[in-house]
This record gives sequence, C-alpha cells and structure tokens, in this order.
Amino acid sequence: MRLLRDERVGVIAVLAGTAVAVGAMAPFHDEIGLLNVGLVLLLITLLIASTWGWRIGLLAAVVTNLSLNFFFVEPLHTFTVHEPAQIGALVVFLVVSVVGGSLLSRARAAATMARRREAETAVLLDLSRDLIGRADPADALATLCESAVRALRARGAGVLSPAPGGWSALASAGGDDARRALSRQEAVTAERVRASGSIGRLGRIDLPGRRPLRVIGPGRRAVEAAPGVVFVPLRIGDRPLGVLRIDGPFGETPFREHPDELLNAFAREAALGVQRVELAQEAAHAEALRQADEMKTALLTSVSHDLKTPLAGIKTAVSSLLDSSVSWSSEDVQSFLELIDSQADRLNRVISDILDLNRIESGVVRPVRRAVAARTLLDEAVERTRLATAGRAVSVSTPGALLVETDEALVLNALVNLIENAAKYSKPGGAIRLSAAPAPHGAEIAVDDEGPGIAPEEVPHIFDRFYRAASGGQRVKGSGLGLAIVKGFVSLVGGSVRVESSPEGTRFVITLAVADEAGAA
Repeated sequence: MRLLRDERVGVIAVLAGTAVAVGAMAPFHDEIGLLNVGLVLLLITLLIASTWGWRIGLLAAVVTNLSLNFFFVEPLHTFTVHEPAQIGALVVFLVVSVVGGSLLSRARAAATMARRREAETAVLLDLSRDLIGRADPADALATLCESAVRALRARGAGVLSPAPGGWSALASAGGDDARRALSRQEAVTAERVRASGSIGRLGRIDLPGRRPLRVIGPGRRAVEAAPGVVFVPLRIGDRPLGVLRIDGPFGETPFREHPDELLNAFAREAALGVQRVELAQEAAHAEALRQADEMKTALLTSVSHDLKTPLAGIKTAVSSLLDSSVSWSSEDVQSFLELIDSQADRLNRVISDILDLNRIESGVVRPVRRAVAARTLLDEAVERTRLATAGRAVSVSTPGALLVETDEALVLNALVNLIENAAKYSKPGGAIRLSAAPAPHGAEIAVDDEGPGIAPEEVPHIFDRFYRAASGGQRVKGSGLGLAIVKGFVSLVGGSVRVESSPEGTRFVITLAVADEAGAA
C-alpha cells in the first residue's frame, strides 16, 4: 500500500523511537526488568498512535512487540519463547498496544474533527453575518467568494453559471486571476461537475510536499499540474444552476485535508444566491415589460388625442374648403388655411417628440461635445422660438466669455422645448428670461417665466413621459413629452436639469460642464 508523506514520517518515528529505546535499555535489561521495558515500549506505541493514527499505531505495536521478544525475552536475540507465561505476556502486550493505540487514534481523530467542525461553524457564522442585509444578490455572491478565499486561503473563487458559448462569472474574489476565462479542460470539468452533482478537481490543489487531495485529469489519470482548481456543483433540489470555482493551492487551515463539507456549505449558500440573481433578473424583466406596457398605453392615449385632434381640425377645414355649395369669402379661406397650417405644425411637433424620445431611449443618439459659447446657444434658441413667444418680452443675459462643453444641437433642442413650454404654461404676455452664469459645479443655463407656477405635488413628476402639468387649474394641451425629451438630451451630454417653481413663476436650470478657452481653440 502506498504510504502518504505523513505516514512515511510516522514509520520512521516508529523505527527510530523503538531503536533508541531498545538501544538504551538492552544493556541494562536485568536491572530494569521485563515489566518496565514493556511499559516503556507501550508508551512509545501509544504516543505514536496518538500522533500518526491507527495504521502507524498498529505498526508500532507489532514492532515494539517483536523488539520486546527479540531483545528482552529469554532466549535473547531470537523470537523463540520457552516460558508459557512470557508468551501470555507478549500477547497481552500486543493486545494492549493495539487497543490502546486504536483508542488514542480515534480520540485524536475525534478531537481533530471537533476542531474542524468548530472552525467550519465559525466560518459559516461569519458568512451569515456578512450576508445579512445584502439586498443585491450579486453583492452577496461576491461576499461569499471573499469568505471562501479567506477560509481556505485559496488564490481565488468565483460563482459561474452556464451561458451561450461558455461560462459567465456572476461574482468573483481574489484578484484578476479569479475573473479569468476557463480553459477548455476546465470548462469540460465544470460541465461534468454541474451535470453529475459531485465535486471535481483538476490539477494539484494542495500545498507542495503535502498530502494531495483527489486529483482528476484527462481520461481520469492522475495529474500533477499546479496550481489546481476545484469545482463544486450548485443545485437547488435536482436543478443544476452552475458551479463554485476555487483556485488552489489551499493554505494551512483546519479544512485543508478534508474541505468537502465546507465547500458544500459554501455551494449551498451560492446556489441560493444564484437563485436570487435569477429571480432579480426575472423581476427586472417583468418590470421592463410592465413599463413598456404602461408606455404603450400612455402612447396610445396620447396619440388618440394629440394626433386625432389636429387631424380632425385639418379634415374639417379641408372639407369646408372643398364644399362647393358654400361660397367662402377670402377671409374665411384665409382662416381655414391658417387653421390647417397651425394644426399641421401641432401634428408635426407631436410626431417629432415621439421620434426624439424613441431616439433617446433606443440609444441611437451619439452626442458630439465641443466648446460652445453660452450666448450663442441662447440667441439661437430665441431665434427658433420667435413664433411661439410672439407678444412676450424675451431677454437674454450671459457673460460674454462663458463657454460650455456640450453637443450644441442637443442642448439647443432642449432649450427650444423649455422656451416653448414657458410660453405655453406661463401667464399670457408674461416675460421670459434666459440667462447663463458660472456655478460651483459647471455652468447653469436658466429659463424663467412669470406665473402661475407648478403645484408642489406635480414637481416630482414634471419630467415624466406623457405627464402634463396644470396651468391655472386646467391641463394644457400637448403630448407631455417635451420635458422628458429635455431631460433625455441633457443627460446624454453629461448634464443635469432641475426645476424651481413658485406662484410667481417657474425656473428650469440646465447644468453643463464648463469648457476652457484653450480647449475651444
């Protein structure tokens, strides 16, 4: 039988200890007495059994028994025994040695197991404390990996789940090596472990020169590759979820010789974590479907009103103009044409808002940032909204040298929406003020109007899609997409937008990054 390294040391201890004891007592065996010699050799046997286990203890019992017979029982230096009493003494010595050694080795094994169980309990208790309050499943899995690395003193750990074309890491700990992709051989072993539900090892995972754990390689041959890796199956009932990977070698811990129980305990916690990840993903998918359904419903509601109303106006005006039974005056014809023009503009705005929101949410808009003068942005926005602000005083106030780093087209679109929004919701004939100024965290571009303001309960929803705030107690016609588009465009260029409102008026503030003059050049 092939002896392990620790057992080879035990054999040497048996031979050396017996030789030293025999060499020290043999010249004085008459003075010492056979009983005392037997007790000394029995003590050696018991010490060896308690240190190296029952197999080495049994060997020590046989060796010391033979040594007692050969060196101390008459006739000396033979295994022949003449006295029946001496035969009985040798038999009793052998039985006591074997039984005593067995009892001590069992006590030693029980004490070792108790220490290991105590250490396992402490590790799992610490893990439970670490996992309490971890609402994010991925964070909980990362914490579990860190605990496994600490407990086993391994190089790394990772929770892997099958994915199209390979394995994906849900969490890892232990440095960059723990996040590495699996080799082909590792991927095959991981798949076998996931399917079979039993722990698999690839390569050498113990410390060099120490007792190796079960090693499996290609074709189930022993492999001495270092460092090795352990794969532990993750299961909920009979359903395989993935594997827990531990990168060896393991350090000196109470679990190094028998880590399977602790590995399975980590795997049970990891399986629950993977299940939580799956449930979270399903919940997120369900929430996305719910939001999509809400958006579809809101869009249909908006389209049914905001598209149908201008179409109805256009249809009525055109039908009236085509009615040959009525002789319309030139003023009437002009009125119908103006109605058609205004309703067509309204229809165009609704369609443009829907398309802009779709571009933002689909991610097809790619901002191109450059240094732009704040004054240029505001002047251009005023020019584009002259028709919407007709009859109102519009003022612009900016430091001449203030430059912002942004996408000019996107921010200009946002400003146009804010100005048109101010013209629609503020009191008739009220002034609109545009300003830009440096701020502690960038540059602020503001659009102010005069009354009646936004109700406090509506402020948190003002940038929601399809939300239309009340003005003077009544809902203003519109798609409810303008401010959602403003927020989307500003966010795309790395800025932010906020609203401040009171009964005297409303102020929208866009915060953008400041560009220095060197960058502009």
